[in-house]
Amino acid sequence: MILAFLLAAQAQVLAVLEFRDEVPPAERINTAYLSDQVRAAAKQALPSMKVITRENMLVLLRASGKDLANCEGECEVDTARRIGADAVVSGELLRFGTQYKLNMKLHDARSGELLSGAVAAGTTADDLDRSVAQACEKLFAPLRSEMPALQREGGLLGLQLHGAFGYGSQSLGPNADTSLPVASGQGATAIGLGLDLTWHALPSLWIGPWLDLIITRANYISTDSLLVGALARTAVGRLWLAGGLGYAALRDQGGWTVMVEGDYPLWKVFAVHAQLVVARGAVGIGITSGDDTLYAATAGISLVF
Repeated sequence: MILAFLLAAQAQVLAVLEFRDEVPPAERINTAYLSDQVRAAAKQALPSMKVITRENMLVLLRASGKDLANCEGECEVDTARRIGADAVVSGELLRFGTQYKLNMKLHDARSGELLSGAVAAGTTADDLDRSVAQACEKLFAPLRSEMPALQREGGLLGLQLHGAFGYGSQSLGPNADTSLPVASGQGATAIGLGLDLTWHALPSLWIGPWLDLIITRANYISTDSLLVGALARTAVGRLWLAGGLGYAALRDQGGWTVMVEGDYPLWKVFAVHAQLVVARGAVGIGITSGDDTLYAATAGISLVF
């Protein structure tokens, strides 16, 4: 149920409004090109955010009885709320002295708070074009700082610690001590403590090792299983999904394990965490050295650095 809730969560939405053109008619340049450049810079700086295209913005505004011409001069925050954006970029292009100045502002559409401002400048249109990307780095810095390090495009390394509680079932093989309370078929509560260490391999893909300690408890007696392996993590909107394969140490027997998990950021480094683990003991050559099995489904909180 929790994982289904996480999958239903929507990505944050950013709108870039068309810039007002305050340049004298004889010196005007294409402001629509500049707004597209800012949208592209936003997607690069904030890969987990949904950036509304100009075409989609036209459709959304017309559905509310407005158009891009009506956007100019009205409150940026009201416009963003009308089209369902969480944050909005607005601004104007003007001439100041000998330079073009693109003055940009970033607002939180829910609170109306001004998050940041940045200015791109250039003596010519080419100089201004080259300045836009650097100005956008400053403009979107507040949004980047609110994301867990694992979600940042520039974050090469992610460290995640998670703790969770849920349902577990551990069955012991025929060679195990059958007096244990988790003998075949019995369920137990499960506590999971884990660590993921990932490197940024490709856009929206992180890979690295993971380690979990799963403790199953029934009839006041606990058994523990140590799981280690390699995982791959990717983003689906703001939700992060991971899967891994590895080695399982179930009591005295070694075997394999499969793990899937999802994390949804709540606030700064805190995220909701859900995990499913399946592990099975090894089979020896010629004789059965153990077929212990473990199933655990847990949910809790993770810390992502």
